Amino acid sequence: MESTLYNAAMRGNIGNGNFLLADHLKRNEENGYQVTPKGNTVLHVASLYGNSHLVEEGLKITPALLCYKNKKNETALLIAANEGHTEVVHVLLARIEDHNTKEKLTRMTGPSNRTPLHAAVIQEHKGSENDWMTAIHIASSEGDVNMINKLLNHCPDCWDMLDSNNQNALHVAVLNNQDKEKLVEDLCSIGRFEKRDFEVKRKYEYMHNPNAETGTGFKMQLREVDHDKTKKADQIEVESIMKAAQIHIVVATLIMTVPFGAGITLPGGFESDSDSPNQGMAILIRKTTFHAFVVSDAIAFTFSVVAIFIYFLMADTSRDPQSKKIVKKLYDLAGIFQCLSMLAVVIAFAMGMFATLSHSLGLAVTVCSIGCLSILLYFLVVIYICRYMKNISE
Repeated sequence: MESTLYNAAMRGNIGNGNFLLADHLKRNEENGYQVTPKGNTVLHVASLYGNSHLVEEGLKITPALLCYKNKKNETALLIAANEGHTEVVHVLLARIEDHNTKEKLTRMTGPSNRTPLHAAVIQEHKGSENDWMTAIHIASSEGDVNMINKLLNHCPDCWDMLDSNNQNALHVAVLNNQDKEKLVEDLCSIGRFEKRDFEVKRKYEYMHNPNAETGTGFKMQLREVDHDKTKKADQIEVESIMKAAQIHIVVATLIMTVPFGAGITLPGGFESDSDSPNQGMAILIRKTTFHAFVVSDAIAFTFSVVAIFIYFLMADTSRDPQSKKIVKKLYDLAGIFQCLSMLAVVIAFAMGMFATLSHSLGLAVTVCSIGCLSILLYFLVVIYICRYMKNISE
């Protein structure tokens, strides 16, 4: 698209001394429409920036642009609705005289399979990206009674439509709003519902509870009846935990073999003099650092064995569909034991090296310091991940 035409569409300039929109559009009809790299026509650009006057003039010259889609499969109507440009939407719809064409245009879907009506509601209230829902579901999730009333004026039957979770808009309205009693009163006030509509629904039960202070005369009590869906979700979560546990058990096994091997082949070796009363004993047995090595090595081995045993219990317990809480507790407990085991392995390494290099104090201190850096790095990694997760949540 020529920069002159693009700037005119962006600023709403129909014509001046050096530019006339009609001339450009007439040439486009003969030679093909000018589009941006994203496939937007002059009508798309004008709709994006809310220039209703240019949209109206452009449609008088080239009405075929109305149904033209860009590379994202968006029409000018969808873009205008998504940006909340109400006047542009009115202009676009007013230019359609044929009822079938108007219905076809309003039902055209763009990205995420959304119609212009979806886009208009989402522009004011952001819905879920993962769940399929209609426009009235999105308005209900935000508790927007005025929007609900407008939608029901045009489509009274849309209240019974179900979303991807098999819920109608009433379920969504009550589920996603904190002040449920006020919401129900507001919905009743617009004349669309009566209190008996809230007595029994698919996943929610509303019990009578006279309340003189609030004047609502009832309260709402949540009741879960769809057990199969909950069981399936729990089973999926258990399976994901067990997949992670498979990696952990390999790590725990490797950690266990390290202190086991170090315990069999002690640093410094054994007394081999047949005339010595200490034959077969560890040569470094009298050193304090060697004592620390043996103790920390035993701790690392014990914690690793316990972690592996917990993973064994997890595998046995996970067969029960109701075991999600137990599996999660065991998983957390095994993780703690593995972390303690890794810490003990680092200490055992440092003490063992110090015991064997004690005659060269400088080298011994250097090696121990380098080995103990891993403990500091543990905490740095945890702090980094915590900060990263905090930034994501914000």
